Amino acid sequence: MLLLFTRHVFSAEDPEKPLQDIVTWDEYSILVRGERILFFSGEFHPFRLPSPGLWLDVFQKIRALGYSGVSFYLMWGLLEGEPGHVRTEGVFSLDGFFNAASQAGIYLLARPGPYINAEVSGGGFPSWVQRIEGSVRTTDPTFLNATKNYISTIGEIISKVQITNGGPVILFQLENEYSICEGAPSHEELNFCLEKDYMAAIEQQFRDAEIVVPFVNNDAVALGDWAPGTGQGAIDIYGFDNYPFGWGNGCMLSI
Repeated sequence: MLLLFTRHVFSAEDPEKPLQDIVTWDEYSILVRGERILFFSGEFHPFRLPSPGLWLDVFQKIRALGYSGVSFYLMWGLLEGEPGHVRTEGVFSLDGFFNAASQAGIYLLARPGPYINAEVSGGGFPSWVQRIEGSVRTTDPTFLNATKNYISTIGEIISKVQITNGGPVILFQLENEYSICEGAPSHEELNFCLEKDYMAAIEQQFRDAEIVVPFVNNDAVALGDWAPGTGQGAIDIYGFDNYPFGWGNGCMLSI
């Protein structure tokens, strides 16, 4: 994912007052406490290695390879398999994950969804979401109500480990690849069905959970969806997928 830097994040109540002043950015890069950094990130998902004792070793190896950050998904369906009960104990506790990142000197980009894709079943949604009446990833009240417990619980956990509270989280991604509509009439209209109110609702839920670090997105196609200045649902730093060698076999060498 590539990030394009454009502006600062401001409070909705006071547009002139930043939510925080530790993580800032300009057209060149992120700055942490005024120091310019390249957020050169690996990817590591705690649910794919449910052995907390190994997390520090993984982070230390990532750091030794020259990376400054790690982005991580959280899977709603794994944490809230039963509606109303989000599991945060045992291997589902994230305390060790955040502590290990801090100890290794790694910055984190949180990507909790609620939709993550991540090549997991149902994009990370719990199976019980199939039984609700409303359409997923829309402003339908039944779907938004279904997300509330997960978002409020995970949002609160992540809020406590933001860099503003001494933790390693410096960026936060909303949703994932909320970009493409089935039956789009053309490439330029891939996003014709997207709901600005939905993206804004997810953003507000996480802000209500006291997430104050910059919001980023991951646009599946670089069409500028949710980029700063695009109106309701816009994020702080625009990001998009980029595959230099496409979907084939990567770099092919001729001998």
